[in-house]
Amino acid sequence: MAHSPMNDLKENEGIAALIFLIVCTVLALKFTPNVGTSNLAPAVSHAAAPWIFGPLQVLLLYLPPWLGVLVVPAFIIMGFAGLPWLAKYFGDKWGRGIFSVLFGLVAILLLWYTVKELWWV
Repeated sequence: MAHSPMNDLKENEGIAALIFLIVCTVLALKFTPNVGTSNLAPAVSHAAAPWIFGPLQVLLLYLPPWLGVLVVPAFIIMGFAGLPWLAKYFGDKWGRGIFSVLFGLVAILLLWYTVKELWWV
């Protein structure tokens, strides 16, 4: 039986992943985070990551908990998971059109929530 180079690749990547996880764990245990320990830092009512998902987090902040925790993430995951299927089902041209419409819709909603959040500042 011939030896597959894919098995060697899987073993090498598995060993590299384990070493990376061990190094990250050791570094996380060695260094303490100094986030939020300064007396000069402003107090915040909720944690937010405005550099990536700020408008989405603002949307989830104002929604009821069951809607923001269950329904919105489920729709987002189903939407992203369904894009390749839609592109294959409707063909390449329709797939690009559907992706463009969904991307534009998400961009408009995120822009709207960003403006809405900054309007009251």
